[in-house]
Amino acid sequence: MKNAVRVDHNALADFAAAVLAAPGVAPDQARTWAEVLVWANLRGVDSHGVLRIPGYVDRLTTGGINPRPDMRIVRRAGAVAVLEADRAPGPVALDRAMGEAIAIAREVHVGWCAARDITHAGAVGYFAIRAAEAGMAGIVLSASVPLMAYHGAKVAGVSTNPVAIAVPVEGRRPLVVDMSTSTVALGKILSARDRGEPIPEGWGMDADGNPVTDPDAVATLLPLGGAKGSGLSLLIECLASLTVANPVIQPALTGRLAGLRLNGTAIAVDLAAFGDPDAFRHEAALLADAVTSLPRAKGVDRLYAPGERGDALLDERCANGIPLPQGTWARLTETAARYGIPMPATPEQGHFQPFT
Repeated sequence: MKNAVRVDHNALADFAAAVLAAPGVAPDQARTWAEVLVWANLRGVDSHGVLRIPGYVDRLTTGGINPRPDMRIVRRAGAVAVLEADRAPGPVALDRAMGEAIAIAREVHVGWCAARDITHAGAVGYFAIRAAEAGMAGIVLSASVPLMAYHGAKVAGVSTNPVAIAVPVEGRRPLVVDMSTSTVALGKILSARDRGEPIPEGWGMDADGNPVTDPDAVATLLPLGGAKGSGLSLLIECLASLTVANPVIQPALTGRLAGLRLNGTAIAVDLAAFGDPDAFRHEAALLADAVTSLPRAKGVDRLYAPGERGDALLDERCANGIPLPQGTWARLTETAARYGIPMPATPEQGHFQPFT
């Protein structure tokens, strides 16, 4: 990344927590939020990292995000719980939801916590991995307003609704898939804009339905795999929104929804319910080894198990710092200045602290 500013991840997390707390977010919730953002940067998911902070602060000050939400469980039926999030910061709400799901799974082997009325969830893989680190399988879904074309349409009809799945593995970090149902997440468009770079054709289209490579011209994102991506998005809307009587897509398309509305779902599955969890983890390790040992295609240096590429980048960025584009740094500087918060120090390479 050319002309990037490299920042120690601990310093960046402290800075992010301070900026997010400034508009009134409780310090412990601001810290959780900051850790999720920096975790995304560490794993190379810069589209869901600290570049989002200026937009979050704007929404905190205008009421789009509730800095002091009254989050509470409003329904419990067997393995299912419903969390009323009260427009809480998305990562804070989903962290609470996954905690509830894990607690329920410890009682009845499966926990499903549906979070109603959240805000932007960030990198949902973080919460799936939380379940995996508790020895369970984790599944996370999030539903939002139309941002992506339904296959064959030239305007937004569904959202980029992400899905993440993680499982524990013997002797290594969890396997994890964290993906949007669009070709790329909206944050990758924002990241390209901050870097001053064009985007590949196939990521988005303009207001007339034409393919574009200028990130500023993108009006609608394109679905991953055509009908597969838009169909998956629509079913996530059913599971995450219709289940909690908080529909998003249909009211938005018919003009009955003003502003943003989002929902999230956290699922934890106790692997011990199926048998020996150590045997599962061992077999998962054998599976990962088998697929990454396959003959490589020409020009491919290494095969990665799901999540392994992000793990490698996490180690590198913990050692050498997180690179932030000049555009991101400038926007963060402007936002921090509103509250008199100093920018994080940028020590020389080699002086960064281990990941904590």
